[in-house]
Amino acid sequence: MGQLRLTILFLSLATISRGQHVDFDLRKIKFKGIEFATTKGAIIKSLGQGKKTDTNYDCGFFTNDQPNGPYYQLVYADFNYIGSDKEKFYLQSVTFDNKGRTKIKYGDKELDGQTTKEEFIRIFGDKAKEHFDLYPDNDSLILYSKDADDGARFTFKDGRLLRFEYWTPC
Repeated sequence: MGQLRLTILFLSLATISRGQHVDFDLRKIKFKGIEFATTKGAIIKSLGQGKKTDTNYDCGFFTNDQPNGPYYQLVYADFNYIGSDKEKFYLQSVTFDNKGRTKIKYGDKELDGQTTKEEFIRIFGDKAKEHFDLYPDNDSLILYSKDADDGARFTFKDGRLLRFEYWTPC
């Protein structure tokens, strides 16, 4: 009986010491109850009409030479969406307030301006920990979507989450 307990304890410690690995998935993001990728109509219905701003990107997913363009942003006070009338809109950026009022949900977790690097690492695991261990003075990191070319850039200021940005390769 003692051998079985020792084996269970060893396996538990081995699992904990390896850390957690989270496959980042943009589809798990919700902002103000809206999916990360959604329709323009859903955005306007929930959040009102944002200011329409044309984009002029030289490269990436939202260049106007793409077949589903032209692309434009719906700009609000502390966030914006980007997309076109021919396809969905994507949450492009969110700037968090330091009181924690502006929030993003990632699955069942909330991220806001009160989220510390340590809490962020607990949510996103090894990839985030490795980045901050390797680059302790770098306050930004990109979490890449599993099996995709895009991801999200998270920026911290004074140890707290400041900004979320949808990231696409150039």
